[in-house]
Amino acid sequence: MVDADYYALLGVAPDASAEEIKKAFRRLTLEFHPDRHAGDAAAEERYRQINVAYATIGDAAARVRYDAMRRLPQIDLSRGFDAKSARDLLGNVFGDVFGTRRSQRRRGRDLRYTLTVSFVQAVLGSQHLVEFEAPGPCEDCGGRGARAGGKPAEACSVCAGRGEVKGDGLFARRTRCGRCDGTGMIHPDPCASCRGIGSRRANRSFDVKIPPGTPAGAERVVAGQGEPGRFGGEPGDLRITVNVRPHPRLVRDGDDIRCDAHISITEAVRGAQVSVPTVDGDVVLEVPAQIRSGTKMRLRGRGVPKGDGRKRGEPPRGDQLVTVLVETPSSSDPRLADILAQLEGASVELGALPRRASERAVAAEPGDPSDIEHA
Repeated sequence: MVDADYYALLGVAPDASAEEIKKAFRRLTLEFHPDRHAGDAAAEERYRQINVAYATIGDAAARVRYDAMRRLPQIDLSRGFDAKSARDLLGNVFGDVFGTRRSQRRRGRDLRYTLTVSFVQAVLGSQHLVEFEAPGPCEDCGGRGARAGGKPAEACSVCAGRGEVKGDGLFARRTRCGRCDGTGMIHPDPCASCRGIGSRRANRSFDVKIPPGTPAGAERVVAGQGEPGRFGGEPGDLRITVNVRPHPRLVRDGDDIRCDAHISITEAVRGAQVSVPTVDGDVVLEVPAQIRSGTKMRLRGRGVPKGDGRKRGEPPRGDQLVTVLVETPSSSDPRLADILAQLEGASVELGALPRRASERAVAAEPGDPSDIEHA
């Protein structure tokens, strides 16, 4: 059983479509909005009822429950306690639990920004000037939301400072108050520039410091540089996510940095001096003679700074590990083939490939052909 006819309040038929209900709601809220009827208590009450009605029959699930309640027969319970009293009692209980009054001060929302830095800047640390458009304090009212000399903020008369309106009955739904936008407060004399919000979009700039060793995906928080608060609330924070551009050759591995250095067969045999990139600039790596492909060489202190969190006696930076890879010639030029054939012959003649010779000698022993299987 219900007490209010929400269809009648919106001026639509019980079988009206969702679009018809929405159009009626928009027309009536424009007609009875408190800004157009300042000081008119009846208009404010009608505006509240319109919002409650639309929150109920404008929502598909709530409308089904409401229609079911409308079809229930009227029940007359004497002796001082009826269905309406029960609904009101439960409604008050649920209202006290879920419909608490909004805090007058509202903290501003956080701003989020993604800052892209180079690999070297993330490892060694850097400082950046970040500029983007975002809400900032209104210059005309200083972020207060009220015009100079105007009345202070007060509780919204439509929702009684709760920030939401609730329909009648047990199954009524709560919805954000359209008068105060859910804040529970309004400015009787709002600032003409920001319309009482206290903030306006503008170009804002911030100095952001990226400490040494910052990993990709890390978040830096600049306290108090988010959106301004409302009704005296604290501003939000600026949250900056660090995106690190990959380096062409360097890869981070915890406190260490890894990279590859390719050398030729001749360099592997004779040894060589190879230029290797580091975050501090290129260095010359002394590759010893007769090095094997895949050998790792260490450049101490060329890794990631460990900051203040390092253990006692531990070096201030990690290392750079260089994997030496022998590159096989890929050209089919006859001249290269002749040179490689000569190298092969000389290596066999001089016994310069003992391991290969040993493996080939074992493989040359006769075996059962049935045991051979191609991969």
